Amino acid sequence: MITLYHPGTSLLHRIPAGLKLAGFALLALTLFFLPDAWESAATLLVLPVLGYGLAGLPARLLLTDLRRVLMLLVFLTVTQLIFLDPTAAATNTARVISIVLLAQVLTRTTKIESIIATAEQLFTPLRRFGANPAKIGLAVALVLTSVGQLAAVIRQVRDAQRSRGVRLAPWGWVVPTLVLSLKHADDVGDALTARGFEA
Repeated sequence: MITLYHPGTSLLHRIPAGLKLAGFALLALTLFFLPDAWESAATLLVLPVLGYGLAGLPARLLLTDLRRVLMLLVFLTVTQLIFLDPTAAATNTARVISIVLLAQVLTRTTKIESIIATAEQLFTPLRRFGANPAKIGLAVALVLTSVGQLAAVIRQVRDAQRSRGVRLAPWGWVVPTLVLSLKHADDVGDALTARGFEA
């Protein structure tokens, strides 16, 4: 499993995984209640920067993560502008980018093992209804790591196109990314099956 964890001794590194997950969920929910305004968009984009700083993460990691979501930023901006006015489009795009980057802060300051253990503890009461906390915990970890994996796939496709001198439409990376993502999902499924995780 791909891990984005970056070792450190910052306050965010020391906070228990459960508290961080709860804080992230609360913050993500709060962001959607901010009014559509340029001031809100600016605030939303500053929050991840503060998060990376508070976590003591190198500036190069922030730049790397920003580069990875660049295509997502362009796609969201264009599609939002089709249906919304510029202010609302900017705010909605900033919300999504902010949440994605804050999720990166979470995964870079929390070991995957801790996230899985916390999710298992959280969903243990559901065992009486037939739920499997271990599988739920694994699913949560896979969702969080998939952000970095998808960004890596997009970068791989764009780099391959540039190295071959391919000139495609701005959305020409979508189909290859979808194909590679589905292949990665199949590989993950096969790996889980081989380790005894059944659907």
